[in-house]
Amino acid sequence: RNDKHSPTNNNAFHKPNSKLATRQLSRNDKTMGTSSPPAQTTLLIGGSNGTATLCAILGDKSKPVNANHTLRVATRTSRRFLDGGRPRVWRCKEKKHLSDVISADFLPTRILTHVGSPDSVFVYGNDSSEKSNAFSDGNGSNSNDNTHTDLSQLEQAISGISSPDNGGIADIIVLACPVSAHLSLLRRIARALYNLDARGLLGSSNRPPILIGTLYGAGGFDWMSRIAFFSERPEGFTRWKRPLGLFGLKAFPYLCKSLVAGEVSLHGRFPQLQVAVAPSNAYTRRHAQVLLDRVLQNSTTGKSLEFLGLSSTEELGGDGTVGEESLVFQNQLGGGGFGYGGVDTANSARNAMMIAAQTHKQLKEAKEGSSSGAVAASMPPAMMSIAPPSNQLASAVPASPTLDMLLTQSLSDCADPSSALGFLTCTLNSTNQILHPCILVALFGEGGSNDSSNDDGTITWNPKIEGTPLPRFYADGAAKPLAGELITSIAGGEMYFVIDAVERLLSPRGYDPITALHGGEPVGRKLMNFLGNSPHELGERSGLTGMALRREWQSLFGRDKKEEAGMNDNGEEEECGVGNTAGLIHRESLVAKCMSYALSHNSRLNAVLSPCIVDESSKSNEDGTIHLKPNTTTRFFTDDTQHGLCIYLGLAELLGFDLERDMKDTLYVVRRLQHWMKKEFVLPAGKANGNRKIVSSARDVAETSAPQAFGIHSIQELRQFFRLDVFGEVHQARAEELLGRSGLVSRL
Repeated sequence: RNDKHSPTNNNAFHKPNSKLATRQLSRNDKTMGTSSPPAQTTLLIGGSNGTATLCAILGDKSKPVNANHTLRVATRTSRRFLDGGRPRVWRCKEKKHLSDVISADFLPTRILTHVGSPDSVFVYGNDSSEKSNAFSDGNGSNSNDNTHTDLSQLEQAISGISSPDNGGIADIIVLACPVSAHLSLLRRIARALYNLDARGLLGSSNRPPILIGTLYGAGGFDWMSRIAFFSERPEGFTRWKRPLGLFGLKAFPYLCKSLVAGEVSLHGRFPQLQVAVAPSNAYTRRHAQVLLDRVLQNSTTGKSLEFLGLSSTEELGGDGTVGEESLVFQNQLGGGGFGYGGVDTANSARNAMMIAAQTHKQLKEAKEGSSSGAVAASMPPAMMSIAPPSNQLASAVPASPTLDMLLTQSLSDCADPSSALGFLTCTLNSTNQILHPCILVALFGEGGSNDSSNDDGTITWNPKIEGTPLPRFYADGAAKPLAGELITSIAGGEMYFVIDAVERLLSPRGYDPITALHGGEPVGRKLMNFLGNSPHELGERSGLTGMALRREWQSLFGRDKKEEAGMNDNGEEEECGVGNTAGLIHRESLVAKCMSYALSHNSRLNAVLSPCIVDESSKSNEDGTIHLKPNTTTRFFTDDTQHGLCIYLGLAELLGFDLERDMKDTLYVVRRLQHWMKKEFVLPAGKANGNRKIVSSARDVAETSAPQAFGIHSIQELRQFFRLDVFGEVHQARAEELLGRSGLVSRL
C-alpha cells in the first residue's frame, strides 16, 4: 500500500487526522487474523445524494463497523463536499420502516441519525485528466517512488499517491451518480487507470482486483465500460498488470434527497441487494461481497448480497453455484476468514474454491446414486472437517482431484465469463426506468397529443389547496389512473415480450437469469406469476418469442421456398395471430389499480416531489394557482427515457417486432417525453417507411443506450459485442503475439 506521501497536494482536502498513527498500523492488519474490521479504502465518485448519504453513514468513525475504513470522494466541483477547505460533515436522517418490502404509510416508522464526513475530497473538474496519456513506456518501468507530482486529481484519488489520508490504493471505486453520467465518468476512470497501470502504480498482479462499479447498474453499465475502456485504450495495450473487477447493483439501495449542503434525508432502503460481477468466478464474487458488505452496511442492516447471472441461485434463474460457494465460505472460514482475515490474501479464497469443488463433486455423486458419494455427502469434506488455523490453511497445497477441479470453472461461469447476462438483468429489470416515464406522462400529459406543437406539459397547481408546494411525484402522479394503466401495459406486457425473447436467444438452455427477476420488486413479481402473467407466459400467448426464434433461425440459415412465398412487399414474413393484442394480460385493470394504489401509498416514496419548473409570472395569481412545466433536465428524463425505455425499443427492433403494434404504449410514452425534451430518440409516428426504422433511423439515437447506438443491428452482433472484455483487454492479440514469437512460426 502507498502510505501518506510528502508532496503537497493543494487540491485534495482532508479532515484533521488525530488518528493517523492508528490508521497507519491498521493497513498492516490486512493479512492478519483480527477481530476488528480489515482496512479498506472506498472511493466514491460523483456528487449525488447517494454520495452524501454514504458520507454520513460510512464517515461516522464513532461506529466500530467503520473502523479502518478510509472514505474518499472525487467530485467535479467542491461546492457540496467541501466546507471552508475541509471535507463537509453530513447529517443524514434516516426514516426506518417496519419493513422495506412493504412500506405502507399506515405502518409505524422511526428516525435514525447518522453524522459523518469523508477522509478526503478530490476535485477533478479542471484537473489534467484530459491531458494526453503518457504511455510511451509500455512496460511500465517507472517505479512507484511516491513522488509523482504530475498525477491528476482522479489518479491521486485512485492510487493514494499524494493523498492526504493514509488509505493507499483504493480497494473499490463506486460510482454514485445518474445513469446518464456513467459513460463520461468511466472514460475518466479508464484514462486514470491506463496511466497508473503503465507507470506501475496500481500494485502487483498477485493483489486482489480493484473493483469498479455503480450503485445502479441500469442503462447497460457493462456496455458503457466496454465503450469507455475501448475508446481510451492506448496503442499497444493488451493486458492489465493488476486485475480489475466490475460490479453493478440492480437497484439503487437508497431513496434519498438533499436540498441543503450538509443535510440529507434517507426516506428508505431498497428491500433487496442484488449485484452482477465480472469476471464471473468464485474469487471475484467473494472479494466483491466482502467490500460491498462494508459499503452497504450489511452487518448493521442484516441484509445480504445476492449475485446475478448464470451462477446465481436457482431462485434467481441460475444453477446454484453461488449457493455452494457461500456455504463453503461460511463453514470453512467462519464468516470472517476471507473478510476479516484479509481482503488482501488470495490463498484463503483459493482454498475455499478447492473445497467448493470438492463439495460439488460429493453432491453430484450423491445425486447420481454413487455409494461413495452418498457417504461423502453425509459428512463435510475432509479439508472442511480438519479446519486448520488460517496460516496453515493459506499454505496448504491441495491434492488431486481437488486441485484438478479448482483449476476448472463451473459451466455457468465458463458460459458467461463476463456475466453479460447478469448485467443485462440489471438493465432490463430496473423499476425506475418504467415507473418514472409513465408517471411523468400521467402527471403532465394526460389528454395531450404527441403531435401537438403547443403541448409543453404545462399543468396548474394550487399549493394552498393541495397542501404541498409542488405535486408529489408518487402520491399525486402515480395516483392517476393513467399511470397504473401505462405501467401495467409496459412493465407487465411489452417489456415481458422483449425480455423473454432476448433471454431465449442469449441464455443457455435451462437458465432464466433475466425473467426470474421480472417486475423489479418481489411483491409485484409474485402477483404477476399468480395471475399467469410471467414473461414466459406472455411471450407464449403473444407468439412474439416464437416469431423472434424463427426470425433468428432464418437470419442464420436462410428461408425455404414455402417461407419466401409468405413474405410481404418489404421482404418480411407475415405472421398470423402474432403480436400484442388486447386481453393478453390477465386481470389487467385489477393489476393497474393495485399498481396505482401501492405506489401512491408507499411511505418510502410519498415525500418525493415532482420535477417541475414554476412559471414565475403565474405566482401573482390571486387564487394562488401556479403553472408548472416538467423539468426535462432531471434524471427522471435523462436517465429513464434514453437509458431505459429506449433500450427496450432497440432490442424489440433487433428481435423483429412490429414496434407500432407490439410496443405501442412504450412508443407513446417515449414520443411524448422526447417532444418535451426537444429530442428524437425514436421516429415520430408515421415517419418510418421503407428502410427507415423507428429506432435505428432516429436523429438522436446516439444519445441513448439502445443497441443501435453501439452499432449493433442484430442479435448476432449483440452476442459478439458481449464477447469484448469489459476493461479493454485484447486476449486474441496477446495470444497472437505469443504465437508470432514461437519457434514454429519463426520457421515458416
